[in-house]
Amino acid sequence: MKVRLEELQESDLPFVKEIYDYYTLHTTAVYSIEPVSIEDIRSFLPVHDPVYRSYIIQSPEGETIGLCYFNKFKPREAYRISVELTIYFKQEFTGKGYGSDAMKQLEEIIRAGGFHNIVALIGSENEASIRLFEKCGYTCCAHIKEAAEKFNRKLDLKIYQKRLNP
Repeated sequence: MKVRLEELQESDLPFVKEIYDYYTLHTTAVYSIEPVSIEDIRSFLPVHDPVYRSYIIQSPEGETIGLCYFNKFKPREAYRISVELTIYFKQEFTGKGYGSDAMKQLEEIIRAGGFHNIVALIGSENEASIRLFEKCGYTCCAHIKEAAEKFNRKLDLKIYQKRLNP
């Protein structure tokens, strides 16, 4: 199985919104409470950025099945060696092995960009993402208790990390 990463275009933003809205309204995988606008998405998703990248994930058959991106971990210059990675799939394509393939490709792009460290912020109830990141060699380096509230519940946040050049 070999998914393809295609650089995300402005025209892909409605697809991004569809996926993000699903996870916002139905899961604790996203800590947004209300659906976000396309403008909001532009504020956190790098589109045509020379350093940070966003990709549409396509199945081996060419169907658009998800998205992934990496962005600044923190705004201060000293953090420039680290990126935050995010990956989402349409619900019907989760748990099929596509995530590992996409992550391997994305990690190579991140490594080629000269970054040293990848972090991912994952809701502690998001067991599928936790399994994916652990399978890909990430370790949990922080567990923040009751970091957010959604669906009238307090939610924990886990931070996973992979050093590219330990």
